[in-house]
Amino acid sequence: MAAGMVIFVALTTLVVVTLHATARTSSRVDATSRARVALDRLLDELHSACIAPKAAPTRSGSTGTSTGFVHAAGTSATPTPTLSVVSLVGTSLVQADYAWKEGTAPFWVFEESKPTGEVTLLTNVNPISATTPVFSYYSSSAEAKGEVSLTTPLSQFNAEHTIHVGVAFMANPSSGAASDEATPARMRGGATFRL
Repeated sequence: MAAGMVIFVALTTLVVVTLHATARTSSRVDATSRARVALDRLLDELHSACIAPKAAPTRSGSTGTSTGFVHAAGTSATPTPTLSVVSLVGTSLVQADYAWKEGTAPFWVFEESKPTGEVTLLTNVNPISATTPVFSYYSSSAEAKGEVSLTTPLSQFNAEHTIHVGVAFMANPSSGAASDEATPARMRGGATFRL
């Protein structure tokens, strides 16, 4: 009888541990797959940001939680520019797009009073840490022989000299907060501009 109880307790413990590990793995896969789609979309748009000579893609006023950039996509020789602003709003990464109104590069004017579209790229997202911004900006420096981190919000001068935008965030599972420290997906990426 006692041996049967020991075997029963051992089997129950094994089932409980297996269920917890499966739930943790499923949560991690959910967080990673959702985060990768959002990061890939954002980086694809940042990579399509150099659309005209002497037109800086990064907008002044960009911060560690909000970035504005001009990009375009399509097969036209002169694609129509779009102003996108991606912001961390609460725990959601939201993108608002603004239509081109008038002007030519680099003096485009956008209809910034109302977005033409707004989409939530990712929910349940946070900065990786209190000291790591979601968006970081870099310029080139001959003295430093490489990239130099820029302070935010970006001034007009710094926006015009930004050559790289870094993106870093922590995505939790879609079901809510992470059950443990290993569940969230910590994502990092960046886009270098060819100016």
